[in-house]
Amino acid sequence: WESDLATGFAVAFEFAVGELLGTLFRVSVNDDNGVVTIDSSQGSSNSSPTTTIDNNEYLKNMMDKKLLAQFNQSIINPEDYQIKFSLRPFQAELQNIFAVPVPGLTRDIVEEKQYLKGAIYRLHNAYDENGFDENYFDLVTEFAKEVGYSKRTVIAEASVKCKEFFQVKDKTTGQVIQGMEDDCEEEEVIHLARFEVVTDEAERGERVIGAWKLIDVDDLLEGNVFH
Repeated sequence: WESDLATGFAVAFEFAVGELLGTLFRVSVNDDNGVVTIDSSQGSSNSSPTTTIDNNEYLKNMMDKKLLAQFNQSIINPEDYQIKFSLRPFQAELQNIFAVPVPGLTRDIVEEKQYLKGAIYRLHNAYDENGFDENYFDLVTEFAKEVGYSKRTVIAEASVKCKEFFQVKDKTTGQVIQGMEDDCEEEEVIHLARFEVVTDEAERGERVIGAWKLIDVDDLLEGNVFH
């Protein structure tokens, strides 16, 4: 199951990165046989030029909003730059997976109730001081009263090994302003992709699994921890 999950994360990472860059540069994204390619020099303009990160619901369903906020669309004018990009994941390995150890605690609930942020830190402190004593379970009960018991947040990280080419050029001068030169071969790159999902309790004690969402890449947000 670990291999299957890691492979699924690699595919999700591929789609998310392609959709992100296609949205930023307003170009079409080609996905063929597990290879994402973008080349705005070929005139593959996006059929929806008004699509932005803010209104791309497909992208927002794949990536957490804090991660998307790192890519400020206002500083990129697609009229000034062209992008050439390819991404081919060929190996993925699950690094770790764990459930946030407070029942009911989710990213959405913490955003709504900011005073719950740091709940895990307070639990860790209580445990370090006296183990699973009355104070520890009082804290768990206190958090559970606020958020309920049914939902659980699961977080997983996978390393994704890719063949990758990335280049951004100034359209006017043809100068490479970021990335690789024209004569460069694809590079082998390893990305660390961090995903999150919320599960909920169903009938007969079964768990209903939601949709995994990419919440951090290469520790850009130092894990994008909400708890």
